[in-house]
Amino acid sequence: MCSLSKVKRLISLLVRLRMTICVAALGLCACSQSVARTILPQAVYPVRIGVYEIFDPRALSVLDVDADIVTLATGFEWLEGPVWSQQHDFLLFSDIPTHKVYKYQQGKGVTEYLADSGFSNGLLIRKSVDQHEQLLLMQSRSRQVAVMHAPITAPAAQYQVLARQYNGQRLNSPNDVAMAESGTVYFTDPPYGLPKQLDDPAKELDFQGVYALRPGGELILLDKTLTFPNGIALHGDQKTLYVAASNPQNPAWYRYELNDEGEVQSRHLFYQTSVEYNPSHGLPDGLKVHTSGLIFATGPQGIWLFGQQGKLLAKVYLPSIAANLAFNGDQSQVFVTAHNQLLSFPLKQTHN
Repeated sequence: MCSLSKVKRLISLLVRLRMTICVAALGLCACSQSVARTILPQAVYPVRIGVYEIFDPRALSVLDVDADIVTLATGFEWLEGPVWSQQHDFLLFSDIPTHKVYKYQQGKGVTEYLADSGFSNGLLIRKSVDQHEQLLLMQSRSRQVAVMHAPITAPAAQYQVLARQYNGQRLNSPNDVAMAESGTVYFTDPPYGLPKQLDDPAKELDFQGVYALRPGGELILLDKTLTFPNGIALHGDQKTLYVAASNPQNPAWYRYELNDEGEVQSRHLFYQTSVEYNPSHGLPDGLKVHTSGLIFATGPQGIWLFGQQGKLLAKVYLPSIAANLAFNGDQSQVFVTAHNQLLSFPLKQTHN
């Protein structure tokens, strides 16, 4: 009888070659013309197929394991904060150390978009009262949340500050951002933009917060217990907030249950990574929720894919440290800001 490890290797090879397989030795049959239709027995997981490692078959509803990782652009310093413009079909992303925002558009490549970004990290696009898109920037070294006071198609370094202080003390370094349908902006405030981070003499707050910024300007502290709050994403149900904690001693993701006012009712550990991971391979960072309800997260060695209850479904291994990610308009493509590179890979389109 074949060993379990041999069966795994055999199935991975045959799936890769798009062959119809039948594993009779274990009394299991997995017939497939492509990975898209493969239902592998639970006993054989995880399966490594190229850069994709599948832990649960639900991952195959969105991942195309025959797809390659494509490098769209390189030569940057540290990329972050990708966001997609639905109205204009382009991607914006920050290169934090160079104080710039870049634009990627299919067929046109990457061009400089904004030369004086306030050292932006996370970016968010919202609609104004006249339904035009506006760019919000987490200006990390400027230590403020701001909106660009110019049309998104005619960018200019003109900003209106939305939040700079909490209870009269300067924010640390606004980092990543998500927005509710109500217009409430959720963001994290770690110390990364401060030269000495936690020990910086300019640091005024004695904590690193997760905040909610109301449309009227009220700033509400949701959590002050995380050492390095980082990536943040809101589920489509508007009731669940996810936050990445990039603490090398306690790397994890957390789930917050929100009430009807968008404030925290409870917090739960969503997923704990091993402290054995080398921080040079990355830590929990950027987050996005797919329309399927699955959670895409940048973490050690690449992209981590989770179910809504925190089960690890898959990993996508990338060639450089992944900081953040964004989907295009129909969620058929993922863009990843990965250190000095902009990467991309396609997804299967789901119907919900």
